[in-house]
Amino acid sequence: MKKTLCTLLVFTLLLTCPSVAFAADGTTPAGSDEAALAYLAGELADSAEILLASGEDLSDIYSELTWISEADAYPEKFDLRERGVVTPVKSQNPWGSCWSFATMAASEASILSSLHLTADQYAAKYGEEMDLSEKHLAWFAATALPKAEDYPVGEYPYDISQAGEGAYPMPGVGGSVYDFGGNYFLSTGTLASGMGVVKEAIAPYADSNGTPDNEGDWSLPEELRFIQSFELKNANVLPSPATRDGDGNYVYRPAGTEAIKQELLKGRAVGISFCADSSMPDDPQARRGRLISRNEGRNGVALSDLEAYVDLRVGITDESTLSDEELAKMRDTANRVFDYEEDPYADAEFTREQLVRVLKSAFYGKPYDQLVAAEEAEAERIPYLTFSGENSEIYAHYTYEPRNANHAVTVVGWDDTFPVSAFREGYRPPDDGAWIVKNSWGDDWGKDGYFYLSYYDQSLCAIESFEYVVDDDNRQMDYLSLLEYDTMPTEMISSTLFDTPVYTANIFRTEEESVLQYVSAMTGDLNTSVTVSVYLLDDQATAPTDGKLLESVTEEFTYAGYHRLELPEKLALSEGTAIGIAVLQRVPTADGMKYALTNTSSLGEKASAEYEKRFGNKEKSVDRYCRAVVNPGESFVNFGNGWMDWTEALTHITGEGDCIYSAYDNLPIKAYLYPLSEVLKIHDLSEEHAASGGTATICPECGYILSTCA
Repeated sequence: MKKTLCTLLVFTLLLTCPSVAFAADGTTPAGSDEAALAYLAGELADSAEILLASGEDLSDIYSELTWISEADAYPEKFDLRERGVVTPVKSQNPWGSCWSFATMAASEASILSSLHLTADQYAAKYGEEMDLSEKHLAWFAATALPKAEDYPVGEYPYDISQAGEGAYPMPGVGGSVYDFGGNYFLSTGTLASGMGVVKEAIAPYADSNGTPDNEGDWSLPEELRFIQSFELKNANVLPSPATRDGDGNYVYRPAGTEAIKQELLKGRAVGISFCADSSMPDDPQARRGRLISRNEGRNGVALSDLEAYVDLRVGITDESTLSDEELAKMRDTANRVFDYEEDPYADAEFTREQLVRVLKSAFYGKPYDQLVAAEEAEAERIPYLTFSGENSEIYAHYTYEPRNANHAVTVVGWDDTFPVSAFREGYRPPDDGAWIVKNSWGDDWGKDGYFYLSYYDQSLCAIESFEYVVDDDNRQMDYLSLLEYDTMPTEMISSTLFDTPVYTANIFRTEEESVLQYVSAMTGDLNTSVTVSVYLLDDQATAPTDGKLLESVTEEFTYAGYHRLELPEKLALSEGTAIGIAVLQRVPTADGMKYALTNTSSLGEKASAEYEKRFGNKEKSVDRYCRAVVNPGESFVNFGNGWMDWTEALTHITGEGDCIYSAYDNLPIKAYLYPLSEVLKIHDLSEEHAASGGTATICPECGYILSTCA
C-alpha cells in the first residue's frame, strides 16, 4: 500500500508541490486471459514505438471525434484578463521550464475563477498574491522518490516498498533537471500524485541564495515533496485544432477551437504547445550558462574543456585568439559532448576558418557540405513569428508547415477578427482569428509578454486545462492521506478498448481513522463513463472485491485526463481497514459501447541507447528515464475471467516489441482520505441513524453524509 501524507498548505493555514502521449487503441473480442494479454501487449507495443521514436506522441486521441457543442454562438472576442483572473507575466530564465510556467499560469487563472475572485480581490482578502510555484513542479517531476538506503532503518518517510520510483538522468547526461523539458501531461501526473500545487513563497523560482543564477543550488528539500496549497480535481486533455490526415498532412478541426473557447468561458486558461522559432530573450552569458548546465558532466568531459568549447560557440571567445591546438581540443570536446565514438570529421581536411564554423554550428556532426546547407536554409527560412503595427506592438505567430511543438504557453482569450494581414505576406493562415497567449519570457517581450497565435497554426498540440478543489471544507483540513502507487512521472496514457467489460483495481489499507471522500482515475478517450466501486475487504481477501460493496459512483467525463469523483456518502474507515477500489470505463464508439483499460508508462533506462541507435540524432537525445515500482498485491486487472495481479500482466507486456524500452507503473487509481477528527470539527455529525450495513449521519447545515461501515 502506498500512503502519501499530503500537507494541505491552503491560504488559511499559510498565515501561520519529458514527452507525454495518449494512445487510444483498437478493440478485441472476448476471450481467455492469454488472448486478452496478447492483444493488450501488442497495442501497448505500438504506443511504445511512437513514444520511443519522438519522446512526444503527436497522434490524435480524438481522431473519431463526435463533437457536442455547448454553445450556439461565441462572442467575437474574449479575454480572461478583463475578468481580472490572469496573473502577471513571469520569466522562465534561466531554464527551459516553459511547461511548468504554462501549467501554473493556467492553474492560477482557474483557481481564481473557481473562487469567484479577481487577482486583486484575492490579494486583498488573503494578504498574498495568487502566485504558484513553477520550481516545485519542475523539481519533483524530475526527481525520484529517495532510495531506501538514503535513510536509517525505520526512518524512510514514505512506504518503503515504493522507494526509488520516479525519474533519473540518463547515464552520462549532466546538467540541470530544470532543462530536461516536459509538458502538461507530465504536470498532470505529478500534481495528481499530491506533489503540488504550492505557493511561490514556499519554493521561489531562484537558487538557494535567492538569485536566478543557473550555477547556483536549485534543489529542494524532500520534505516539500508532498505538500499542496490546492488539490487537483480535473485535468482535461482537449482536442487540438491541428490534426493530420492519413498521409500526415495538416487538417484544421473547428471542434478543437471550440473546445478551447468553452474552457476559457468557464474561466479556465488553457495550456497549449506549439513550435516556436524564436528563443526567449537572453545574452551570450545566459546562453553560455544553459549550455554548460545542460552538458556538464556528460560523458566525463572536464568542466574547463566544456567551458572553453561553449565560450567559442556562443561568441564570447574571439577565435583569432585560439591556437590550432586549442581548436583541435575543442573538436574532441564536441565529439564527447555529442557522444560521437568516431570523429565525424576525421577524414575532412578543414581550413582553420572551416573548423571554427563547424565548432560554432548548431548542426555539428553533419558532413560539412550538409552543415553549410542547413545553416543557409535556416538563415533563409521565413520566420513563423512576425512583428507588425506601430512600434512592433503586434506579435503574431503562425507555423505554416507541420512541425513538432517545442514550447508551452497559456491561452487566455481569443479574437475572431484578428486579421490574416498581421502575418507575414506569402505565409499567412487561411482565415482571420487568433488566440491571445501569455508567454513566460518576461513582460518586456512581445506586447507586455503576450502574443497572438493563429487558430490555424499547424503545430498546435498537447492542449489541457486544470481544475482544482476550492471548497471551504477542504481548505480547513491540515492534511489528507492520499492512497496511491503510481508516482512515476507519466509520459503516456494508453487506453486500450475491449468488446467486453474489463475492470482495473487497487487494494489499499488505511493507517488512521479517516474519511474516504474522493476516488480518482485516468481516462484516455472522449465521453468516458467511469464507475468506481469501493469494497470493504475481508481479513483473508486476496482480490479487490473480496468483501462487502460499500458504495459505487458513476460519472461521465467529456475529455481524457485525470478525474476525481466525489462519493455521495463519505465513508468513515477505522485504522488498518483494507479497501478495494474497482474501476469500469465505458466508451461510446461508432461500433457501439467499448470498455477501456487505462494505464500509464514512460521511457525506461534502455530507451536512450536504442533511440540513438535507431535515429542517430545527436542534437536531440533522451535525457531522462523513469523507474516504476510495482509490487504484487497492489494493482489488479480482470478481463472477465477473474482478477489477475498487474505484475503478472506486466510480465507479458514488457516482453512485447518496444515495450522493453518503457517503464509501466501501477494502475492510476487513487483514494483521498481526510482525518476523521478534523471532519468532525467541520460538520455536525452528532446524530446517528441506522443504515444498510452500518450507521449514517447527516450534517443538518450542509447535508454532508458520513457512513460508518466498519
